[in-house]
Amino acid sequence: MAALTADVHIPHLGTPTKLSVKAIGADTFFAGALVFADSANGKAQVVPASGDAFLGICATQVIATAADDLVEIYIDGCHALAFAGAAEADVGNVVVIDIGGGTLTDNEADVVSAADATVAAADILIGKCIGLNRDEVTRGWVQLHLTSGIATSAGIGWGG
Repeated sequence: MAALTADVHIPHLGTPTKLSVKAIGADTFFAGALVFADSANGKAQVVPASGDAFLGICATQVIATAADDLVEIYIDGCHALAFAGAAEADVGNVVVIDIGGGTLTDNEADVVSAADATVAAADILIGKCIGLNRDEVTRGWVQLHLTSGIATSAGIGWGG
């Protein structure tokens, strides 16, 4: 898919925790965008690269005009992501941004399940698929997990 060009609504359960983080520089953070920490300075950005970590999901659109502008993100909770090929077989698997073979954007559609990708240490962990959304079966319920890359789906202590 392509990087977001507009806000997207990502359903979530309950009330996820919001946190304000500093932007790396001028950029548009659309609501629903995946937000990543730059490996060099930890500041928020929307285009991931190897070594970056997942921070959360953008809660509201922010047009950052300079470094250190604040971006509000959801850092936990269960979110219904419309990731590539969401299916029953993905339940129990981790979902990642595939650094080695995927598209690197802020778009939830670029997230893949460990069942659909060769999970490698450089991949950016997003969370674990715990079920499908019964109203929109193309969305998998993903429990967010904030950490850096993983070697295998078992490497994060969730098994898989």
